[in-house]
Amino acid sequence: MHLLEAARTRMTCIAVTHEVSAAVAAEYFNVANRSNKRRAIVLVTAGPGLTNLVTGIAGAWLESRELLVIGGQARSTLLSKGAVRQVGHQEIDGVSIASSITKQAVLIEKPISGREIAQYAELTSTGRKGPVFLEVCLDVTLIEIESNDYDSTFETPSKHKTSPDSGDLDKCLDLLRFSSRPLILVGAGLSFEQFRSWIPTLEKLGIPVATTWNTCDYLDYDSPLYAGRPNTYGMRWANAVIQQADFILSIGARLGLQQTGFNVEQFAPMAKLVRVDIDSAELSRDLPKTNLKVLSDATDFFNLFMERLEKVEAEKSWVEWVAFVNTLKELLPAAEKANNIYPGYVNPFKFVTELSQLTTSSDLVIPCSSGGAYTSMMQAFQQRAGNLLTNNKGLASMGYGLAGAIGTAISSPSNRVILVEGDGGFTQNLQELGTVVNNRLNLKIFIFDNSGYASIRISQKAYFNGNYLGCDSQTGVELPEWKTLFDAWRIRAFEITDSILDIPEAMQAFNSDGPAAFILKIHIDQPFLPKITSRVNLDGSIVSNPIHLMQPPLEEEIAEVAFKFLPKEFRK
Repeated sequence: MHLLEAARTRMTCIAVTHEVSAAVAAEYFNVANRSNKRRAIVLVTAGPGLTNLVTGIAGAWLESRELLVIGGQARSTLLSKGAVRQVGHQEIDGVSIASSITKQAVLIEKPISGREIAQYAELTSTGRKGPVFLEVCLDVTLIEIESNDYDSTFETPSKHKTSPDSGDLDKCLDLLRFSSRPLILVGAGLSFEQFRSWIPTLEKLGIPVATTWNTCDYLDYDSPLYAGRPNTYGMRWANAVIQQADFILSIGARLGLQQTGFNVEQFAPMAKLVRVDIDSAELSRDLPKTNLKVLSDATDFFNLFMERLEKVEAEKSWVEWVAFVNTLKELLPAAEKANNIYPGYVNPFKFVTELSQLTTSSDLVIPCSSGGAYTSMMQAFQQRAGNLLTNNKGLASMGYGLAGAIGTAISSPSNRVILVEGDGGFTQNLQELGTVVNNRLNLKIFIFDNSGYASIRISQKAYFNGNYLGCDSQTGVELPEWKTLFDAWRIRAFEITDSILDIPEAMQAFNSDGPAAFILKIHIDQPFLPKITSRVNLDGSIVSNPIHLMQPPLEEEIAEVAFKFLPKEFRK
């Protein structure tokens, strides 16, 4: 309570209903403010304050994002210290719980200096970003001190960056110059501002750029250099591009299994791969097969690399390769025919394509973090320069969408925020509608209403002969009557069975200030294609297709064009 009073007199305070929403909202707030110095922190009570927060901390940890959490704790004289389970009121060993998912977790049992606090705050954004947790004992907050007893000078600690080796820059440059089909894969370790500053040079050189899901807003969809978002649930055309590149510069991208596909042995089979990462542990992984590993801050490396590249006369043109990338973009559209099978219901991919056209460059878009609503957005949404797209794919937790949209809307109150979320995920955090109304957020909520957990249902249908459990109202999951729910919060809601364009009142709400909800009626068996499929062998092992072989398979004549540079043994 004393920390809260201190924050009230010095900071803008936003109250939420559940602690996990505070963590997610703060994470997304910080992502949205990548171009300025405004930051959000999280303040929670002792005990359940921290345990309720664990999912939010874990998400920021896996995505390498800034998050400073300050939690309460019992009096320092009433800590059990492991001797018994509990002594102090609401006492739980928060530091032990948080240690594996934070850069640092600290128990504060006596007053510390302002300089130390500043260093902990800076740690969350230094090097590979990640959460920091400070657990403050109640009696520490009660101690009266003279200001000169503790150094209160807030000095920003020096940023410890790993600078690239000159030899590595030369090797990478040589690999690029002698390639015919180069590709730069941009990850979130690379600064948004610095990447954007080099776009004119990349356009002049003609080097295609693919993005991870965390950097999907770094480049305009219509840019001739845009090579899509390759991923296990990636754009089919983008997956075809990355699999046919003969040189890949992975800059600040972790190259986890979602990025490479579970068949990592067949990721980018034709490419010389250069991986630039600030984390030596990531570079120590044997897969995917790498030709050059560079331990460096991604932004430092990219700036120096582009400076050298700018001065080098191109020995060959990549015009043909860029043209092929754009041919694939047109040849393999996201809204595939296999998804359009239920008249009278919304086709998710048609909706996402339509939403792309309705958004403006100033809109901030939150495509939740799991399920069909998430994957269809990431496969089909066509971002504009200026859009912000924030998601959390590493943990892939349901319930992130609304809290993330709240943090984003609070960060940019003059912008419209668009949330696309599944009904199951939205239900897990729907209490925060009160936060939306209380703060008068300009938030447009689109809910995929397919009566439950579609991804669970699809998996049980595919692998367990349609023996369903825990995926809809018939198998144990009951969801609310959406119109009644939004009426209770005094939020306008509209049911959509085909196109929002067909309902003038809905379009008026979409284009007006304030919150509004749009319930998209989606068939319970709606497929979400294309996707990577796997098979289970008799010994229990699972074998997945490489990421360019998505289901349903391409028609033979289309595959001939789409896989032009792939040897025949990689086409099936």
